[in-house]
Amino acid sequence: MGFRPTGGERVNRTFIHGPESPEFVLMRSLSPFLLVSLMLAMSMAPMAVNSMIDEPAPDRSATPKALIDFEVTAIEVGASWNLAEQWTQPDDSIEEFVIRDELTQVNVTFTQVGTSSQPAYAEGWMQVWHPIGFLIEEHYVNMTLSGLQSTTESFYYTPDAAHSAVDDDGYLYGGIIVRGTIDGGLADDNEDNNELDREIPVAVWNDPMENGFCGDVDGDQVIDCPNSLTANEPTWAGIGYNADGTLSSDPDYYGHWRMDNASSSVGDRHWRVSRPGADYASNRHDRLWWGWFTPFDTCEDPGHGLNFGTLDSSISGVYGNNFCKIRIRSFDFISMQLVTHAWGEMAAGDDMRIEADAGGGSLEYYDYSAQNISKNHAEWTQLVWNMTDIHPNADYTMAFLFDSNSSFANQGIHLDSFLLFGFEKVAEYVLDVDCDDPLPNAYMVVPDDSRPPSLYCQIKNKGYVDISLRLYTEVSNMTWMNGFPLRIDSNNMFDHDNYVVTEVIRALETMDTWFNLSIPVGASVEELNWFVGINDGTTNLSKVVIDLPVSVIAAYSADLQQKPLANPAAVLYPGTSGSVSMTLRNTGNQIATWNLGATFGDNRWTAENLVWYDSNGTLVTSLEMDITDEFELNALVTAPDEITPGTYSITLLANGRAPANFVADWTIYIEVPVHHDLVLVPEITNIIAPADGFLRLVEIMMVNNGNSEEAFDLSILSDWKLGLSLNAEQSLGIDPFGGDGTVMLLLPMPYGTANETYEIFVLAGSQDGSEYQSSVRILLTVPVTNLVEVEDLDMLQEVFRGGDDARTVNWEITNNGNVNDAFAIGFETSHPDVWVQADGLTDGRTPYIAPGSSLNLTVRYAFGDNAFGDRDITLIATSVEAADDGLVVTGSGTAEFQVGNQGWIGLVPTNSPMTITESGDDYALVFTVTNRHPTDDQLLRADIDRNSDIFFNIFDARVHQDDRDFVLPSQESRSITVFLTVSEENLNNLAENEMSFDITLEVDGDVDKASSNATIVMVKPVPVDDGPDVEEFAWLTGNILFVLIGLGVIVAVLVVSFRIYSAATAPLEEISTLDTYEMTVDGSGWDGPEKEIPDAPMLPADDEVANSMYGGAQEIFEQPPEMPPPPSEPEPEPEPEPEPEPEPEPEPEPEPEPEPEPEPEPEPEPEPEPELEPEPEPEPEPEPEPEGPELPPGVPPIPDAGLPEGWSVEQWIHYGQRWLDQQNSE
Repeated sequence: MGFRPTGGERVNRTFIHGPESPEFVLMRSLSPFLLVSLMLAMSMAPMAVNSMIDEPAPDRSATPKALIDFEVTAIEVGASWNLAEQWTQPDDSIEEFVIRDELTQVNVTFTQVGTSSQPAYAEGWMQVWHPIGFLIEEHYVNMTLSGLQSTTESFYYTPDAAHSAVDDDGYLYGGIIVRGTIDGGLADDNEDNNELDREIPVAVWNDPMENGFCGDVDGDQVIDCPNSLTANEPTWAGIGYNADGTLSSDPDYYGHWRMDNASSSVGDRHWRVSRPGADYASNRHDRLWWGWFTPFDTCEDPGHGLNFGTLDSSISGVYGNNFCKIRIRSFDFISMQLVTHAWGEMAAGDDMRIEADAGGGSLEYYDYSAQNISKNHAEWTQLVWNMTDIHPNADYTMAFLFDSNSSFANQGIHLDSFLLFGFEKVAEYVLDVDCDDPLPNAYMVVPDDSRPPSLYCQIKNKGYVDISLRLYTEVSNMTWMNGFPLRIDSNNMFDHDNYVVTEVIRALETMDTWFNLSIPVGASVEELNWFVGINDGTTNLSKVVIDLPVSVIAAYSADLQQKPLANPAAVLYPGTSGSVSMTLRNTGNQIATWNLGATFGDNRWTAENLVWYDSNGTLVTSLEMDITDEFELNALVTAPDEITPGTYSITLLANGRAPANFVADWTIYIEVPVHHDLVLVPEITNIIAPADGFLRLVEIMMVNNGNSEEAFDLSILSDWKLGLSLNAEQSLGIDPFGGDGTVMLLLPMPYGTANETYEIFVLAGSQDGSEYQSSVRILLTVPVTNLVEVEDLDMLQEVFRGGDDARTVNWEITNNGNVNDAFAIGFETSHPDVWVQADGLTDGRTPYIAPGSSLNLTVRYAFGDNAFGDRDITLIATSVEAADDGLVVTGSGTAEFQVGNQGWIGLVPTNSPMTITESGDDYALVFTVTNRHPTDDQLLRADIDRNSDIFFNIFDARVHQDDRDFVLPSQESRSITVFLTVSEENLNNLAENEMSFDITLEVDGDVDKASSNATIVMVKPVPVDDGPDVEEFAWLTGNILFVLIGLGVIVAVLVVSFRIYSAATAPLEEISTLDTYEMTVDGSGWDGPEKEIPDAPMLPADDEVANSMYGGAQEIFEQPPEMPPPPSEPEPEPEPEPEPEPEPEPEPEPEPEPEPEPEPEPEPEPEPEPELEPEPEPEPEPEPEPEGPELPPGVPPIPDAGLPEGWSVEQWIHYGQRWLDQQNSE
């Protein structure tokens, strides 16, 4: 045992006891008798000679009566020349571990714990297994041991892959498995203790951080690190950086990392950033890099096992030797943890951490400043950084960073130990295959089994690398593979035959796999084997092989299939038929007869809906078939007459006739689509309706003759100007087979719709997504429509004062008809103190207005002096075109006013009456105004009423400029000052010595108007004494004489007038009565029957009504006018005599002149009206002469046939032209 093999080498050795063994010396020196005695004593009282075990372990001891019992007693790691590393678990137990790529001695103790004193032979194995499950190396030994004898065998092993981890609680676990095995043959009475395993964690790297490189940090001419240069050995090198990442200059280019040789956690030295007893420097950004110095210009792995690194020229330049940064290959590990020790603290704003830099801005770090580290001197805290998930697909460098600012500082954090644990990936792998096979039983199958055996396996990749596998399956009867290849279902979605290459199986992941067996049609009764194999995907080396027995038994079976496959098998409307092609094959290994039939999933289908035919069209109900026979059949399916839409299942059957008890079935699906048949029935198809804005409704019945309850989207296709709509955009569901519903067509008949006939299409589209649509055509005729609308005016927002000058308002009149139209205008008022008049009319009517257009009519209005309260004015517009057709179409609108004080403004004078005795321009008359509105502020305007008599006696009166316009808040008051200017001349010209005048202040607001009078008393400066005034007396006398002379002249004129009137009475009696004459001036025609001019009756001479100045039309002239005449029309002559001729006859004749004035509607031809103004013919004769009497100018000549029956010449003068117009129009 004095040699030491190299690491990683498998050594098979047999350890035996040599001649120098004490047992052999003793036995050779004793006599045979003593030897027999000694052997007897040993059998009576067993003893352990040269035993390596102080006392047997109780849990591994053999049965006391066992004579020979070999066991593996212990496995130890390390030797005095290379002790195993130790890790203290959280429960204070010790776990030993080793380092990757370091040679390790393993000692295995074998013991014969039986009681037999006779030597027994055994063979042993010392093995190293990877936890994945593959054997790394094995060493063989053999031995001969007596009872209670033991031997310790050693071997040397260099682990080439790390396998260790630290969990979140700080426990170290994992490791390679060292296994000791002993075999004592048949003599070994107990095999339970023949094998012993021990897990030995293998760390990635362990650096006590005893060596490193830095400069003279404190300037004492002594280097603060050992700086023991050893090529290609990982070490630590400090370097100083500026804030921008550039190297610091002297003396900071080495940085401020230094080593301390006191109170270290591991070894003699540790790292710090300050010298003992001092604080660290400010504004430093120094790093301590992990790497190695190399004499080469490349950074390939020189043998330390950490792979290649990265050459850093800046660090190399500082230290004068090439420095390679170590790069950790994260993708080579399943997990990794870094263990370090630390104590101390950093000042506020400063930081110390270890960084893992993958480059390109990808940086991960572990911040020591943020950890709960002991601050007590040399009280080290163990810290674990789990690096498993950092840069999982990259490699990275590592460095400690010291970062300080310019504020506070202290001695900083002390660091020691650099220990890496990890699960390293290895190329080898093993599989864990778990299948649901029925072993040791066999699979029992039948020909063409509809549910053949399927072997389900879970294949787990227990390795740390991704792999792919090659799967295959086959049976011993290769004829099965010809037409029915077996099937494999795995993670390869595109390959399913009996030989499949899988997709990648990730490390430690599981793949689900199915190996499916297919049994051919008519397979004979036999026994065969089913093979399943799993091979490596790269080398095709076998990993797992499974052999399954399969037994085929006798069976009846058939296969009924649809050919070609189609789903649905047929699409049938109610009452229609379709054929489905089927194939029936005898798949069993026996001759059988099959009866054909079907079952239905819906009870509306019966056996009458399906019959069978063979390929020749012959009706069949059963078939006799040999093994593997096959027949082509047709199933004729007829849909029921009334069947709703849907997919209906029909199961086609082939029932075996005894002794065959097998049923072959196949389910087909028959689709019955939606049959659309909607009929729209309107209650009327031809509609005549004016465009008057009144809604018309047309009911439309919807009858669903289809086979499905159905809802429809409803729409209209028509001229958009009609504004048509339906009462619903979609219908509710309508029952099939004659169910009905209704929808209403809404015709709003909008104003202005043109006079023509319109086509209207009502459309109903199915909501089931199809393009089915039903429609109906309706005709709408719109006749000529005359309509007028007059807007209502709300004038209540303003208050009007009675007696003010007339105001104007634009009153909109809209032609809502569909033809051009003019409108006669009339007014009605709520009170007689309202005056109103329209401007811009021609003969009392508007210009023609286009359909849909409007006219803003200017209307002037005023209110009487005493008007107070609500007042209404109604404007009435009458269609002229409708009147020509004998219709009356009117429209009206009302304007509402508030007149007079409403009480929201209070106004009173405060210094009235005011007496003025001398001239001046600063007399101030003060009024108090109050806003009585409960909530609103008012904008008020103040001014003086200039119609007062005082303005004939003063020079001026004005409102103070600040009081003319102002806003008065609610419930507040203020003063308004009126300044009066009175001259000396005003006072001297007073008619009396003292005179009183009223001055009116008017205040207008948004919601009210108010006025108030103040009294001004003016006194003449030089009073005039009372007494006779000669000048005044003469003036008075002259006036009296003038009045007496005037009265005399008037009396004379009256006498002459009475004589003329008496002389004219006799000839006028015959034509002055119109008692039964029924003429009206309401329009341009006559109101008599048939609109003809009635016969003129004879006028009795004694009729006082006819003899009056009105000529029988007194009631007409006494009617109040509907509206004042427009200013443009000439007013009638007030004088009864148009000319100063002495004849008395003409005096009463002009009286009928005002007759046309009150007409509410303008005459289309105004020519007769001016004929009334000339002086009528003064015929004294009681009867008109039938032969060519003289007629005034402008009067048409009497027809050749003479005057109309019953007419007089006087009537012809006044109404002849109108009679001729009527005759011409007829």
